[in-house]
Amino acid sequence: MMADTLTILQQAVKQQHGNKVERLHMKNELHLNKNQNTKMLSKANGNEVIDKFEKSKRLDEAAKYYGLFLESLGFDYMTDPQTIDTPKRVAKAWLDDLIKGSITKEPDITVFPNEENYNGVVIQTGIKVNSMCAHHNLPFYGYAAVAYIPKDNVIGLSKLNRIVEWFSRRPQMQESLTAQIHKFVSDKLQCDDVAVSISGHHLCCGMRGVQHPDSMMTTNKFSGAFVEKDNLVRQEFLHAIKMNNLN
Repeated sequence: MMADTLTILQQAVKQQHGNKVERLHMKNELHLNKNQNTKMLSKANGNEVIDKFEKSKRLDEAAKYYGLFLESLGFDYMTDPQTIDTPKRVAKAWLDDLIKGSITKEPDITVFPNEENYNGVVIQTGIKVNSMCAHHNLPFYGYAAVAYIPKDNVIGLSKLNRIVEWFSRRPQMQESLTAQIHKFVSDKLQCDDVAVSISGHHLCCGMRGVQHPDSMMTTNKFSGAFVEKDNLVRQEFLHAIKMNNLN
């Protein structure tokens, strides 16, 4: 009985040692192959469209690196059935959802002629924002509002949501996200009168550091008719946001 137990223990130690050696080889291999065939984004909130083959390659590579990351924190993820597939799940979540705006083409934006020469404010509030802080790689989430005064064209209503979604799904600062959305809408509509406002909860503030989960950050970008603080156009935009928050 003792001999059988000893044999089992020896086999377990041998297997564990073999796993460590294999992981050490994997670390060396990953270090040697790092950045050789993957085009890197120079800015965290940039965009480089990739195909499904490149995406599959990145998923495998990211999963390997995340496994090493867990081990460097002291977690032997391979021995726990709850975490054995965690590296692959995390890599897939990042590529499929969290940073899909970094690796997919811009959404198709439909614009229509402004046939009735509408010159009032077009405002859309309550646009969901889900993004990642580039500093700590923790989520921030909230709502965006976008407004513009059309000239020759108006934009399809759902397209504003798609624009916000595409830019949101990248690691970045909220300030940069606000500016990116503003520039994109202004360029697509070829108009200067554009306003963007985002209010978000940041988990890097709620779960770490000061740990104030109820604090909210608001960023605004105004141009054209929205710039003057006492302008009725700007007040109409801010009032629409306030009314949406009350509902």
